[in-house]
Amino acid sequence: MPKPNLPVAAGEPPHVNAAAAQEQRASEQLITDWERETTRLGRVLALMTLDVSAMTGPKWSQRFIIAVAPVVEDSSFLFYGHGFASLMELPETPDYSAPIVAQLPARYVPVVSRGCIASTLSSAAIRMEGTVVREDGRQELYRAALIRLSLETNRQRHLALGALNCRITEDRVESSGARTPR
Repeated sequence: MPKPNLPVAAGEPPHVNAAAAQEQRASEQLITDWERETTRLGRVLALMTLDVSAMTGPKWSQRFIIAVAPVVEDSSFLFYGHGFASLMELPETPDYSAPIVAQLPARYVPVVSRGCIASTLSSAAIRMEGTVVREDGRQELYRAALIRLSLETNRQRHLALGALNCRITEDRVESSGARTPR
């Protein structure tokens, strides 16, 4: 089960160790880019302010945009990068008609759902990190960030810009819940 994730203010310094550096880079770079662009524009980032031509570059590999529905389970992907697609075993292009819960691996549905809810309720970037258990019993460490793209609170649908990266550990979780290092 993923550990609880609490929103962390965008300016709070991250705690990182060398093993988790790659996972953190994607989410922290997203937050840095968001803060820089918000400062440059003098207002909160909106979908129309994103440079769509840059969304195919390496910076966007682990990023995604979700149309967050009032019922989070009905939310859908508008965009995701090739690295995120590969990690989540998704097709090259999003299926806009299918909800994210039908596309994501089951272990990430609660993570992304909580991040979407938290991002719609906050004007700050939402940082998340934790562990999920894979079907083969191995653990996966993840780091993610989600950011609401617009502060329009009267809209039924919100947009969330996010980044997620993960890595598999060799530790396995047995059916009893005990960890066994490999």
